[in-house]
Amino acid sequence: MEKTYFHLFFICLLLSFTATAQTRSLQIGGKLINEFTFYNGFAPGFGGQVVYRISKHGGIESGLNYQNRYQSFYTIVQYGSISNTYFTKIAEHWLQLPIHYRYDSKAINFTAGPTINYFIGWNTKYKAPGVTVNDYDRNAVSFAGSASVSRSIYLSTGLVLEPELRFNYIFTDDDGGVALNIALRKKLF
Repeated sequence: MEKTYFHLFFICLLLSFTATAQTRSLQIGGKLINEFTFYNGFAPGFGGQVVYRISKHGGIESGLNYQNRYQSFYTIVQYGSISNTYFTKIAEHWLQLPIHYRYDSKAINFTAGPTINYFIGWNTKYKAPGVTVNDYDRNAVSFAGSASVSRSIYLSTGLVLEPELRFNYIFTDDDGGVALNIALRKKLF
């Protein structure tokens, strides 16, 4: 009797793998990021993207992105009754690891989930004459939430072009933005 249940369980398990294997797919490609931040304008980036469909409509979207985010600030220096204002613009360099749930349909796709941002460096983009930025300190890790709407355009049976509208909010920095991105992926299976 126990063997019969075990065999039935094993057969059901194999059938479920076979049924879901027909809906599973893996796509790998690249992505261009064109984000407009809440406070400091354009934040360009690029990266690699992986889309793994687990069921007919559900899956996971992840990747590794590089993005520049700009921070601008004014410094006021006062010498007695004379004050000078200096403008400085810093380019922050970030690596981003998004881990999103993805819902696919023929008409439109949705993603939502967390993104982990790693600060990897900075450089001065603009500084007023006489101003030197010797050090710039940031939190090494920041956390963001994002949601997007996209449309998959199949250029061929294995090549997908996907324009995307994404909203990001960085919880740890009280910043974020709206992005118009485009991805190009190859379907592996």
